[in-house]
Amino acid sequence: MGACAVDIEKGHRNLSVRYALNDRDGVHAILRDIHQLRSSRFERGDYAACDVLIDLAEAIERAGLTNREREALYYVYERELDTVETGKAMGISPQKAGLRVRNGLERIAKVYEIWNYGEEAA
Repeated sequence: MGACAVDIEKGHRNLSVRYALNDRDGVHAILRDIHQLRSSRFERGDYAACDVLIDLAEAIERAGLTNREREALYYVYERELDTVETGKAMGISPQKAGLRVRNGLERIAKVYEIWNYGEEAA
């Protein structure tokens, strides 16, 4: 058997560098780009994006988010609302909406930290 001329790990390495998910900023980055990642897995058959999205879903599940944190993350990243609009939708101040988002991002990042996710990119 011969060697494969295609770098099958390239996509995974690129996403590992782009999304250092063991901190809040990395989790923010992936959630900010979630629509793009979802479309690339179908439009380009991007298996690396599939893996990252599966891991993200599992991390969110394991993060122990409160209902309000989950709701704030939904409005900010799925609906693409700012914290003022998110606060209005949730019936809370923009500051509290921002706090819910930050707390949710921290909880998700802690799951990735436990998994040592992104360590290989360092």
